[in-house]
Amino acid sequence: MELNLEEQGLVATYRRLNEKGKKELAGFASSLLEAAKAAAAEEPESTAGSCKISREEERPETAAEPICTE
Repeated sequence: MELNLEEQGLVATYRRLNEKGKKELAGFASSLLEAAKAAAAEEPESTAGSCKISREEERPETAAEPICTE
């Protein structure tokens, strides 16, 4: 597996951490994962890839009379 320069720097920094620092970092990463799981659980899957459309604007394509173009 090839790592870019930034990833190599992160690995080197992690290796220099003492045990307390490694545990603290792992705890922080764990809390971020739990927050992401909770946020994903709150949003329904059916609307995950969609956006809300404002229905307040007039749209001529929905009018009762047909639109004629020449």
